[in-house]
Amino acid sequence: MKNSPKKDELFSYKNGNVFVKIYEDGSLERSCEEDIIRLEHPTSMDVKITNFCNPTKDNPICAYCHESSNLNGKHGDLTNLLQVIKDLPAGVELAIGGGAPLSHPDIIPFLTELKNKGIIANLTVNQKHLNQDKDLLLYLIGNKLIYGLGISYSDSKYLEDVVPIISKTTNVVFHIIMGLNNTSDIDKLYEFSELHNRQCKVLILGYKEFGYGLNFYLRNKEIEKNKYSWYTKIPMYFKKNNLVLSFDNLAIKQLKLKRFFTDDAWSTFYMGDDGQYTMYIDAVKKEFAKSSTSGNRVCFNETSLIKYFTSYINN
Repeated sequence: MKNSPKKDELFSYKNGNVFVKIYEDGSLERSCEEDIIRLEHPTSMDVKITNFCNPTKDNPICAYCHESSNLNGKHGDLTNLLQVIKDLPAGVELAIGGGAPLSHPDIIPFLTELKNKGIIANLTVNQKHLNQDKDLLLYLIGNKLIYGLGISYSDSKYLEDVVPIISKTTNVVFHIIMGLNNTSDIDKLYEFSELHNRQCKVLILGYKEFGYGLNFYLRNKEIEKNKYSWYTKIPMYFKKNNLVLSFDNLAIKQLKLKRFFTDDAWSTFYMGDDGQYTMYIDAVKKEFAKSSTSGNRVCFNETSLIKYFTSYINN
């Protein structure tokens, strides 16, 4: 679900009977003149390229990581992944993550090949990794190997590490997890963005009871209290100037966001259920899935990406 303003058009294409337009600021438009939507491929995908995560003194392994990434995690075969996605047209978006995706030794040639194919690469990194990966990130941004950068926010004391990044791109989105982060973190990010004369873009993620996240949830009763606080307080941020909020489908469900919309407004802003326009790829285990928390997975060698999307989850 996105409500960001549009800028210059980046890509436009037809996917089955759906017309898709993507803009430089990351906003997306879809339109269909028929009653029944028929897609030929996903318009966007979450892609895990590594299950390795490098802890530091100030950044231990996240105890709530739904991907269960750790120091012993393996890197995915990105040459194989390029074969898997070879039939996707220009304009399709990949949201690349891990683990720590910048730790992958083949990240630059992989992103270069995506750029050559016209695939839109967006990257998500941990805020605490920004300082150590600053030079690589600036290289990727400067060479337009990534369009959007998601920064998993944890603490305001690391926000100064964001400054060199936002000086080079306006397509930075802070990721915060309801249940772990508080709504007050939106205020901190807003104040930081205002200080640096930037629009504040925040993606709110639902808490995933999956991977390490399940046991962490069972041990921390405060998570549910925090989620209820979000439920009651989120409306106060909807009309804040220069603040762009977006939500993943889990957050939409947990916050019951449909209660704030008319049916017509909902049909305009809601971007579709998991598996309707999107899917998940685990390049480490070589598996397709409806979403990153889906236990129903299919191996690469059992079917193609296109057949999986059209036959398994989007029929």
